[in-house]
Amino acid sequence: MSTGKKIKELRKLRKMTQAQLGEASGVVEGAIRNYEREVRTPSEEQLEKIAAALDVPVTALEDYEIDSARAALEALFRMEDAFGIAPGPDGTIAIDHKAKGAKKLTQALKAWSRALADVESGKMTEAEYELWKASFRA
Repeated sequence: MSTGKKIKELRKLRKMTQAQLGEASGVVEGAIRNYEREVRTPSEEQLEKIAAALDVPVTALEDYEIDSARAALEALFRMEDAFGIAPGPDGTIAIDHKAKGAKKLTQALKAWSRALADVESGKMTEAEYELWKASFRA
């Protein structure tokens, strides 16, 4: 998803208008509108201000795409090195709990599972879940 689309999505999840986001971030409303329409790209400084106003890490607004199985596999290869992720014989993903980073990943996965359970039970709305996910972007 593009940076502009992410700004728009998170702004709407925060129930903010473009004017409110502009005021909160110190970026003029017209600039916010142009970023969301992908007419312009925010500078790093502007992106940091917008992220702070949305209460998300700046990485939550950065453009990334995993749009194919090949791209997903490449991301999994990186996680193999960092967290001990490996494919199981049945196509599932397993974690080598002795690997560096595995403990933190396991804790993060448990938090994710709890958040999904909260959505399922109604304790958390879909919008709150999307904001929760955005708060974890590295």
